[in-house]
Amino acid sequence: MNVRLFVAIEITGEIRKKLAEFQDELKRVDADVGWVAPENIHITLKFIGAMDEEKIEAVVTIIKDSVIHIKPFDLDYRGVGALPTEKNPRVVFAHVIDTGGVLTRIHERLDNQLVALGVEHEDRKFAAHLTVGRIKTRRNVRKLIENLNSYNGFDFGSEHVAQVVLMKSDLSPEGPIYTKLHSVDLI
Repeated sequence: MNVRLFVAIEITGEIRKKLAEFQDELKRVDADVGWVAPENIHITLKFIGAMDEEKIEAVVTIIKDSVIHIKPFDLDYRGVGALPTEKNPRVVFAHVIDTGGVLTRIHERLDNQLVALGVEHEDRKFAAHLTVGRIKTRRNVRKLIENLNSYNGFDFGSEHVAQVVLMKSDLSPEGPIYTKLHSVDLI
């Protein structure tokens, strides 16, 4: 049976709380945005997609290989933006500041090694971020971007990252349901 998988970094409750407050402020604009449930906000290191359940152990082995010699590290969450551009926004996000480039290194290792399991290599450049909402229509988008810009440089906090997780994503009409399948500690 196929399962939908991705590799992620979970964020702390304190960061989630500040992101939820940020979402609440933006919701006042009444733009047509599908807001990510605060408990679902995470950093996606690598989206794997549908994969046979029997390959999960192989995926875990690849994750372990990808983080070998990577020690726990710090991340800052500061500033916000819209992807792909503010003129044509589809995603509202918070910036992830990874001064050591650790997330990019892990992503590249995952991307290169998962090809062996049939996962497509990503063409676009990896950019760590926290997706907080997906814009559905243009309703009140200009006002949303104005409010978003008032959060430029806003400090959501920082955290010490000590593990990478393999998540399963089940799609439902109410939104995705994420289940942690494995945690890999950084040592």
